[in-house]
Amino acid sequence: MKVLITGITGRVGANVARKFLQNGHDVRGFVWPGDRQAEKMQSVGAEIVEGDLASSADVRAAVADQEVILHLGAAFQAGGPFTPEQYMDTNVKGTFNVLQASLELGDRLKHVIVTSTDATMFKYPPNGIDEPIAEDSLPLVSTDWYGYSKVLCENLVDRYCRHENLRATVIRFANVWGAGEILKFPAFHLAMFLKQFESRTDDAGRATYERLQAEDARDNGGQRLIVARDASGRPWKKHNIEVRDIVHAYEKIIGNPNTFGRVYQIGAKEPFTWDVLIPYMSEKTGIPYSVVDLAMAPNYYEYDLSAARNDFGYDPQLSVFDMVDEAVRYNEEGGGGIIPTRV
Repeated sequence: MKVLITGITGRVGANVARKFLQNGHDVRGFVWPGDRQAEKMQSVGAEIVEGDLASSADVRAAVADQEVILHLGAAFQAGGPFTPEQYMDTNVKGTFNVLQASLELGDRLKHVIVTSTDATMFKYPPNGIDEPIAEDSLPLVSTDWYGYSKVLCENLVDRYCRHENLRATVIRFANVWGAGEILKFPAFHLAMFLKQFESRTDDAGRATYERLQAEDARDNGGQRLIVARDASGRPWKKHNIEVRDIVHAYEKIIGNPNTFGRVYQIGAKEPFTWDVLIPYMSEKTGIPYSVVDLAMAPNYYEYDLSAARNDFGYDPQLSVFDMVDEAVRYNEEGGGGIIPTRV
């Protein structure tokens, strides 16, 4: 197959591209002009074309003669800062351009898959969310510009599927970890919360800050992990995903007519809780940890992956322990099975 990947140099696009090249497909990558990460994809055999997602002419030229379009390119928080106008131009207009150009391929098009995010949903109520979150469990009410732009992108895909019968699907990622990144996740480190609570003036916030200061002083300000718990002592719970399971999802979904017009949430095979993960991470890295009850809305949610499992055989394999083991190995040795976000 001829496969176009927008955003091919990112943590997800690069690894999806390499897998599809290994499987014998022709892969074209669409990148920003002057993208310094483009060389890593040329080295594995991808064709690279430069252009702007906000330019319909650039997108149409990149899409020409392709059979599968994986639209991963986007302006998002970690790559910014971006202005509201940039989010709208790159994400919304860019997605419109990709969908319109894909439509113009006619019967040649096998599938266009548009990436979305769990940032479209509000997942942090005061007491967390007890029931697993399915694709339609929560309203898409994000108001930050990244999440809101992705809500609009999902609506665009829905319009093209219903009105134009476009062979299109949306995949919503949970928070993604690439090579070595699980160990750097800010919410696993006490320092993030120390900074967050520093400006709190309410009694509960000040008490939490003093507790965090006391724990931080145990190491004279050195690194310290944290088992984050809510105010009642319940450990936080979260559902993430690592790039290797995302690659698997793309392998399984492409060309599957069961998925046309649908939205799918994907994540790791299971959620994790801080009280289970952090001691393991501490053991593997030698970084000590503290247990702290935090006076704030918790991370407490998991995803229902049954739609992806049932419709296209999604079967994620990695536990958070696997992710930690690979991250430790990567930090010590480099290389391995994951192309890093930046090289």
